[in-house]
Amino acid sequence: MSDLEREESDGSNSESNAADVCWNAPFKAKIRQLYNDWMMHGEKEVTKGGNPKSAPMAEYLQWIVDAWDSLPKELISKSFKSCGITNATDGSEDDEIHCFKADGPVPSGRILLQQARDAKELAQLLEKVDLEQEEENFYDSDASIV
Repeated sequence: MSDLEREESDGSNSESNAADVCWNAPFKAKIRQLYNDWMMHGEKEVTKGGNPKSAPMAEYLQWIVDAWDSLPKELISKSFKSCGITNATDGSEDDEIHCFKADGPVPSGRILLQQARDAKELAQLLEKVDLEQEEENFYDSDASIV
């Protein structure tokens, strides 16, 4: 079983998920930081037993907005190339695909992808030649009728 087949068969997709690969960690870290700041300095209501209540929903939602806004927009757009989602189909950007890197889970993937492209291109060329041959034979048979 090839590296690529093994990756596909285990049901894992974290290597192809832009968030998991590129920006989920800094996003969650920012939310954690905002929560910790709120725990240390924020105004908190307390329960009847004197324990602090959870942050209000509006506070949580603001942390999410702030965490998202803290991510560089270039990081988000590059994450799609890193996962092979918006790359050029001619192979010129295959070196940006995260899981195909030498230390990635499918280091042979770049070669396999290029081989698949080459096979598809060859099949298209052979089909074109077959169609041209059929057209040529069709025209020859028409000439013999006259």
